[in-house]
Amino acid sequence: MVNCLIVVTFLSLAVSATTPSCDPTFNTGFGLGAHTLPPASNASTANPTGPYQVGVSFETYCFEGRGITLNFWYPAVLAAVSSPYVSAGGIVGKAVEDAPVNTSGGPYPLILFSPGLAAVDDGYYFYTQNLASSGYVVVSIQHLDARNANVTSNKFALALAAIEALAGNTIDAVIEEYTDFFRETQFALTYRPQEIKFVLDQVVQSTSNKSSPLYNIIDTDNIGMSGHSLGGFYTNIIGGGMPIYCDYPMTPIQRNPNYPILSDVSPCAFPARQNLSDPFALHDSRIKAIVSLAAPTFLTRSQLARSANQMKIPMMTITGDNRTSETTAWVQRDIYENAAGPSYWVQIKDTNHYLVADSYGLNPVLSTKMSTEDNANFYDKAAVYMAYSVAFFDYYMKGNKTAYSMLHTVSSSYIKELSSRND
Repeated sequence: MVNCLIVVTFLSLAVSATTPSCDPTFNTGFGLGAHTLPPASNASTANPTGPYQVGVSFETYCFEGRGITLNFWYPAVLAAVSSPYVSAGGIVGKAVEDAPVNTSGGPYPLILFSPGLAAVDDGYYFYTQNLASSGYVVVSIQHLDARNANVTSNKFALALAAIEALAGNTIDAVIEEYTDFFRETQFALTYRPQEIKFVLDQVVQSTSNKSSPLYNIIDTDNIGMSGHSLGGFYTNIIGGGMPIYCDYPMTPIQRNPNYPILSDVSPCAFPARQNLSDPFALHDSRIKAIVSLAAPTFLTRSQLARSANQMKIPMMTITGDNRTSETTAWVQRDIYENAAGPSYWVQIKDTNHYLVADSYGLNPVLSTKMSTEDNANFYDKAAVYMAYSVAFFDYYMKGNKTAYSMLHTVSSSYIKELSSRND
């Protein structure tokens, strides 16, 4: 049997996506939220491990009067001589911009990717590139906070953030550091869920449009989700079906949206949660499996196990173990240990929060926040993120039975702990 290779140019996904009412330059450029950063100088990231070559493309849609950019990573056919894509953060890998789609292995499962707070859509080059090389279409979102989230100028909040970070309470530290932004956006409930639903709807609709390059390219019955940091939180909520309960006894502080220490306030204090029809209102049942990378939580800690117990689809947590920079470990562990469905835990030794986001971990300014050990062993640690995320999605979304053994095999000396439940 001869396999015929068909290629489709991945251009003009949304021909009239940008309208006069939407500014296509809104929320663009590279930085950490509103703070502009100099890009790296073509810093090489980890190579992809899958059998496919990789293309990368961008499309801008009009959403709520502003542009929202989608970053696509997909199996591609590359010309004999191709220049690799250099990300906004100055990272270079093996992907080529606007390369033709390789349709020979399609339709491909879809992975929706939600970056961390203040992170840009192409800021996770090795992670998204690797999934695409393994036969997935990955869509990463340029969220509103990517170039708009700003660190507070409130000295009390900044001092509290520093104290919390030193104590290992990194979730609370970030909430206080970005307290003005989080209070204004009600823990991002006013825009992140809406952006995620909009993007998923648009991509799914495009797969049935004969004029779209996505036509018959994506398997819309096989949708997964992954996200880092804040994106990991919404991966758990939207993809994993983790409810935001508000029916428990709350203290006056937890109910007060104006309380000075925002990390003590519940999302239930804000209209964005109060206006939801029920605790499960944000869940999108189209998503079949999730990988959360260092996901924090805004939920009241006493409700964590209860909420996690409603997560019934397969889920994986991948996280580092740096006490003062990585997302608070026990919070992530509590979710893993109480999820009702198949659940996997991958913890990487001596690894901080920025490593998986290579545009930040390899950035000349922010790399100073990486340990000497992280910088020296970046590629080996990146390999752990790549190997286990692919094995997980291959097993639960492609039905690849050989991937099961990888999910239970310690393949690197950088793995601090690998465990599983309910599988």
